[in-house]
Amino acid sequence: MAQLDQATRRLQEALDRLERAVDARVGNGADSDDGADLRDALAAAQKQNAALQKAATTVAARLDSTIARFKSLLEA
Repeated sequence: MAQLDQATRRLQEALDRLERAVDARVGNGADSDDGADLRDALAAAQKQNAALQKAATTVAARLDSTIARFKSLLEA
């Protein structure tokens, strides 16, 4: 589970860096096509991040449930 949390954190940090880069580039008057491409890439990365976070939550819940079942079987 720690690896999943670590991967989620790294992905979020990468998204934050990408967002800052987009903001800096657009703020510096970069070509509007470049800015649009960067915004599209950021939007896609954010969508992927949301999907991965949802999957991580589902996996965590399933693991917790499986662990609880194993514990109850061992106690029986």
